[in-house]
Amino acid sequence: MQTNYSSDDIQVLDGLSHIQLNPNMYISTTENPCHLIEEALDNSIDEAIAGFSDIIAVLFDSKSNRCTIIDNGRGIPIENDVAITISTKMFSGGKFKGKKNAYELSAGLHGLGLVAVFALSKEYSIEIYRDNTHVKYEKKKNNLIKVLEEKSNDKPFSTKIEFVANKKYFNSIEPDFNRIRNRLTTSSVELPHVRFILQIDKNKEIIHYTKKEFFNKEILNNKIENISDIVDLEISKKKEKLLLTFCYDFDASNIKYLSTVNILPVKNGGTHINYINEIFKNYFTAKGKKENIQFNPNDSLIGLRFYASLYLREPKLKGQSKESLENTKDELNHLLSELQNQIYNYFNNNPDIVSDLLQSFSDYRKRLNMKKVKISNSNKGRGLKKFTKLRDCQFKDGELFIVEGDSAAGGIIQARDPKRVAVLPLKGKIASVTNKKNILENKEIGEMINAFGTGVEPDFDINKFRYDKIICCCDADADGGHIATLLTMNIAVLTPEIIKQGHYYIAHTPLYAINEKKVFIPLWSQEELDKAIADGRKITRYKGLGELNTSDLKTCLLDENSRKLFKVQWTDKLDKLVSLLNNVSDKRKLLKNEF
Repeated sequence: MQTNYSSDDIQVLDGLSHIQLNPNMYISTTENPCHLIEEALDNSIDEAIAGFSDIIAVLFDSKSNRCTIIDNGRGIPIENDVAITISTKMFSGGKFKGKKNAYELSAGLHGLGLVAVFALSKEYSIEIYRDNTHVKYEKKKNNLIKVLEEKSNDKPFSTKIEFVANKKYFNSIEPDFNRIRNRLTTSSVELPHVRFILQIDKNKEIIHYTKKEFFNKEILNNKIENISDIVDLEISKKKEKLLLTFCYDFDASNIKYLSTVNILPVKNGGTHINYINEIFKNYFTAKGKKENIQFNPNDSLIGLRFYASLYLREPKLKGQSKESLENTKDELNHLLSELQNQIYNYFNNNPDIVSDLLQSFSDYRKRLNMKKVKISNSNKGRGLKKFTKLRDCQFKDGELFIVEGDSAAGGIIQARDPKRVAVLPLKGKIASVTNKKNILENKEIGEMINAFGTGVEPDFDINKFRYDKIICCCDADADGGHIATLLTMNIAVLTPEIIKQGHYYIAHTPLYAINEKKVFIPLWSQEELDKAIADGRKITRYKGLGELNTSDLKTCLLDENSRKLFKVQWTDKLDKLVSLLNNVSDKRKLLKNEF
């Protein structure tokens, strides 16, 4: 152990080195380079918001893993080698507060986007056509060098950014194309004058949705029966605006919404979503009291379906991942107060719809009371004393490992960083929501829901979610697969939004590993196992996670650079999920399915 500590121990990293050392700090996840595409895409979308671009294309070549983003906007300025500055100097750009000449409204905010792309790419180039000039810059080691400058009357595009992600920073260098497609789809709704193109190898898609098409497909799942009228509202003040499309689904038992801020999807909502919910709750609570109709305020959100588009000059979005809006209510009040007036006016002018909705909320509350489901939703502080098993973490937005048994839990507890990793052990095979009445009265399920902090419908609130990731961590055998399936089903039925919003993962745990002196290498696949056997390596078979030591558990489960996490994707086909619950005995099969 080193006891001396002097000025020689102090390091000063430049911006690029700091990004490379801590990529998650700048791009939120290193599962794949999807965020890098979005950072470059933000710049093209900003040109479209400003009205200077009507074609935006995202191209991917699977042989070279090359990502290309093209637009026909104004083009990055070519004087003073601006492309070099915005690619290599942190906090550079034309979108900061106090300098709105280039962009009054923009998605990019921090001046980090292209710098992160440059830092985390093996290859990187920018090509620009502007002012009858064609220039191109390429990455050489850690520098961006101008390799071409010529006069040109042609203008096939304005800006083209190409990069190949450096695989040493990512679990996989193939992007999540569904996420990119969804991003382009949302953008096409907000920018109907723009043609969006997604091309993967030779497969080319032209993406264009009207707001009506998008709302019907993404919010209503193309349902046309037993829904209220679809209402469109728009508030515009001082070049800022808020657009809301909403209706009620009388058959639903939850709330569903999507939202964008300056065309950026904000999956965790934030200030504007909270206030929109409050408008509906306050209106119907007051009406219910006046009509002497009994229900809880949150019941008035049951069946609510809406899509909210917000455009702000100075949005405050949480972190580099920009998952929620953090502007204060006062900063949005000029839009939200008028929105409240318009919503109230609509309902006051449609008393029949109000009467139907009040009765729907009352019926829902009666059905719920009949089930006599009781669960505590206390969530005061990070330490929840009523838990007998939970070992919590100190920071909000950490990771909760739900593990199989006390033995595995004990090892992870010793290996973890208590600031960001929480552990909750389960006792054997937990109860199944498909065949057990009053599932929430089950002790372990109750503790799990309380750990999440969200409650369940109708009081479910994703904004009270206490972690960034829920990670199911079971042994790599048939029993482990069954437990993982049971847990997944329970979460899908009781707290579906946790899966829908991308917070639920299953950890791939190894059944075999190379174990030679101080060398521990997990073998994740049969191919890796066969190769290790052929190479004569010393191989250990593990009956369960409890047999792994602390350093092994760090490698397999806690180290983001070496672990294997599978994000569970949502589908509305619950019958498929039930079938899987009854039939899956191998967790590897479970990991290949979409939920």
